[in-house]
Amino acid sequence: MTKGRWRAGLAAAVMAAALPTALLVAPAVSAAEASPRVVNGREPVPGEVSALVYVRAGGSICSGTLVDATHVITAGHCVAASGGTTKSPSSFTVGWSPTGALPPTMWTGVSQAALHPDYNDRTYVNDIAVLTLASPLVGATAMPLATASQARTALSAGATVQAAGFGYTSVRGPLSDRALVADVTVVPNRVCRDDALTYRIGDVSFVGLDVDTATAVCAIGVQPASNLIIDTCQGDSGGPLFSGTTAGPRLLGLVSVGVGCAGFDVRDGQLEELTEKTPGVYTRITPYLPWLAEIGVRAAPLAPTVTAIPAEADGIRITFATTDAAPVLSYRAAATAVDGTGTVGTAAQCTATPATPTCVITGLVAGASYSIVGYALGAQAESPASEPVTSLAGIPSVRPSKPRIDSAKTTPSRRLAVIVSRIDPAGWTSTFVVCSSGERTYRADVIAGKAVLALPSGATYRCYAKSTNDVGGTRSRPIRVEV
Repeated sequence: MTKGRWRAGLAAAVMAAALPTALLVAPAVSAAEASPRVVNGREPVPGEVSALVYVRAGGSICSGTLVDATHVITAGHCVAASGGTTKSPSSFTVGWSPTGALPPTMWTGVSQAALHPDYNDRTYVNDIAVLTLASPLVGATAMPLATASQARTALSAGATVQAAGFGYTSVRGPLSDRALVADVTVVPNRVCRDDALTYRIGDVSFVGLDVDTATAVCAIGVQPASNLIIDTCQGDSGGPLFSGTTAGPRLLGLVSVGVGCAGFDVRDGQLEELTEKTPGVYTRITPYLPWLAEIGVRAAPLAPTVTAIPAEADGIRITFATTDAAPVLSYRAAATAVDGTGTVGTAAQCTATPATPTCVITGLVAGASYSIVGYALGAQAESPASEPVTSLAGIPSVRPSKPRIDSAKTTPSRRLAVIVSRIDPAGWTSTFVVCSSGERTYRADVIAGKAVLALPSGATYRCYAKSTNDVGGTRSRPIRVEV
């Protein structure tokens, strides 16, 4: 990352906290310098920026994203102080308004500021931080974190995603009077990480930035009719990079750094069009999910624990439990046959709520054994699978059918091998053979159709097979065996 001058949050010298609020809207600039929105962006559609927050960061202006009731994700460089330390929580205030209009209609303080421990203030690697709000922003709607699979799809090369913030509308200002959105195109990773490669959008060619694409992604936009570059700028730092899904927008990343804004920069006090246009750099969210979870921000709840018992004629009753402090909206259980035949369609699932954390999977093979796993659904994503438990399906309603002894013979080891057929295959049925000499009784379980008994020789035995379940048992006809 050596090309040009990196942009970041608005410097304290430009946006000192002591300045009156009116000066947050900079004086008008000349037509050559001005751009209509973000930088050539647009106004948000209703509800699009309901998670976007305005961050006063110790004299600087940044943006951020509300990801749950009390946490805001923003850029690391908005939170970092000199020497790699973190600014005091008391230096932050966070504002929000329903439409994204400024000034915010609601403000809150910050009780804790967490900067990523490996943030680098020279390269802007690991440019991510979390602010814990002193009180909730009532009415604000959090934006869920994208899962790894959602992010892979949304951030594929050439995909269109959105960025938003409260920053400059050109490299020299002014600030917008409301939140603005930039529709940007994802630049291929091979270009983003190589400052010798280019990528063309419309009639504009962009040069890569030698970025670590494991933790960051490049994106930039171009208006088709005018070839004006669509970009984020100073003050947008920490704002969301997101994409809509059928379940609503998901947070993919956050505004980090760039060279100038929309192909322009200020050098030696003069506005200059850059010969080489470069994309903006955005911190990815998914590489930081483990760190975010450590400080209480998760894309999904922890896996629940489950217990399972037979239920009804062909079902299994599952009960869910969790010690997770994160809110759980619902639970889901899935059954897989232990013999490897897999789940039995949608009938092999059931759902429950935290208020009534029990459900029954029906439509299973009565008496068969199933492995059960459970999931917890949070506001953002579903948990990993629980540890599996095993249960029989169904409760027997009648006694098992009568078994039959087909043969009995002495083995070379002088044991009696009894072959049994007509065994009830249900897992709830146990079958065994009993042999009695009148003085002593011997018993052995039937395994794979055979029971083997060690009987003393020189006696005559009366033997029978018995199958039993919770309802009762049935016996075969007895046979007499001399050993």
